Amino acid sequence: MKLSLLLAGGAALALSACAQPVPKIAYDNPQPAHLVPLPPAPVQVVTLPEPLPLPGQLKKLPPAAANRLRPQPANPVVRVALANAAARINPTRDGYINAMQVFPWSDGALYEIYASPLHVTDIALQPGEHLISIA
Repeated sequence: MKLSLLLAGGAALALSACAQPVPKIAYDNPQPAHLVPLPPAPVQVVTLPEPLPLPGQLKKLPPAAANRLRPQPANPVVRVALANAAARINPTRDGYINAMQVFPWSDGALYEIYASPLHVTDIALQPGEHLISIA
């Protein structure tokens, strides 16, 4: 016990003799940074991409008889139900890209999303979009 303590003390003493003092560092006089204007970027002509129609957007026009205006129901509840049904967009088989259902955006549309318990459903919204109701 005494021998190991004596050896440890001797080793610590020998190692402390090898230590060097911290060197003195001379700092330069720092100069303040100056803002250098960037040269103007070269002008690039960029072609605009042509948007491709998504599946479901290339629908055939209905027959001329279907284009006539139908009288609106007198009951406002029925009118709202018909408007909601016309605005509703359901998932389609053609709307899948890889394993994701992609909906084409349409102003005022109601999107139905089917989720499964114990499975993650991720909804990516664009800036300014928000969920109105969750059922």
